[in-house]
Amino acid sequence: MAIKVYIAEDNEKQRHILEQTITNYQLFSNWELELTYSSGAGDKLLEKIDRRNQWNIYFLDINLDEDAGLSNGFALAQEIRKFDPLGFIVFITVRSELSFLTFQYRVQALDFIIKDPAMDIRERVQTCLKTIEQRLDLLTTNQTVKLNTGNEITSFIVDDILYFSTNKEHVLSLHTKNNQYLIYQTTLNNLEEQLSDSFLRCHRGFLINKKSITSIAKDFSSITSEDGVTIPVSVRKKRQLKSLQSKLLFCS
Repeated sequence: MAIKVYIAEDNEKQRHILEQTITNYQLFSNWELELTYSSGAGDKLLEKIDRRNQWNIYFLDINLDEDAGLSNGFALAQEIRKFDPLGFIVFITVRSELSFLTFQYRVQALDFIIKDPAMDIRERVQTCLKTIEQRLDLLTTNQTVKLNTGNEITSFIVDDILYFSTNKEHVLSLHTKNNQYLIYQTTLNNLEEQLSDSFLRCHRGFLINKKSITSIAKDFSSITSEDGVTIPVSVRKKRQLKSLQSKLLFCS
């Protein structure tokens, strides 16, 4: 499985250090790691990303080339998240006070590396790559699900999915902890069969991740999901929910 690495860094010296560090790491990696594209311009990097690839790593400077489009690394990360919810994003900057913005932009960054003249960022970059490999080792095929999001097939980590719901015109909605996606060319019946160990079909219009259930109504008529949404439970599913209650993660 190829892991493609992308760099957006407008400082030529820093970009060269990143490229060299990743190239050196490749020599000792058990994974098929590929430095695919490196640039100082966010818009150029966005054009070069292979959106069909399952696993990508992005090293993004926060302040990019101002003469090019997408000079803000956070905005670039938001664009990436629109088609790559599983990509590993690492921000690099000289301004440590900007780290809190990773939460404001809701891009789920893996790390935030400070370009400190007194520190060598090579070690931090290598640590990030090692962390990513360890996470990928844990992601077996049954921990991810590939779904059609319209323009491409996208992989989702099962544990990140809160629930699926029906939508108009035979389209489903997938709700994750941070985003919502339209899903095509499948049905709740198909997903229920595929994800039966982790999900509960509580209603004809909903398939919910058991781990995302935070509470159950006393009369078992509804479930509350992690995002605070109340999901109905059909009469014929109440008995199944009762039997599952003691096995769910939350304390009822």
